[in-house]
Amino acid sequence: MLQKLKAMLEASHSSARLSELKPEPSVAVCAVLLEVASADNDFAVEERHAIAELIGAHFDLNSDEAEALMDQAQKERTVSPDLWPFTHTISQHFLPEEKAQVMEMVWRVVFADGRLDAHEEMLVRKLQSMLGVNHSLVMDAKQRAREFAATIDLS
Repeated sequence: MLQKLKAMLEASHSSARLSELKPEPSVAVCAVLLEVASADNDFAVEERHAIAELIGAHFDLNSDEAEALMDQAQKERTVSPDLWPFTHTISQHFLPEEKAQVMEMVWRVVFADGRLDAHEEMLVRKLQSMLGVNHSLVMDAKQRAREFAATIDLS
């Protein structure tokens, strides 16, 4: 009985720490991009490079800083039970046009490996809803990302 009570208290304390996860906006964006890259269970090297370039450009980071941000975002992803802390942070800190930019980054990661997987597309729809981004803006972002991907040689 005492062991059960102790386990319940530890579980309660652990979930309290999870609910307190409040990532920085840059970490939140990076975590979302890492989640998208992992959605098809094949985190391709092209996707990793795309994420590093996208977050580097968006947050004005050099390559070492981008790698450090990716490491931090990965750590925070491992302690979060879902995407809510990350999408909530983005929703709270970003204007609608900035959220549309995040969705374009998401699509660029999706297309980075030259494939569109059903799991990736389903996650993009979920993110659209969680971030409250207008469907037409997401489709515009998808088209721009697809056009960008067509200019990249994956061979």
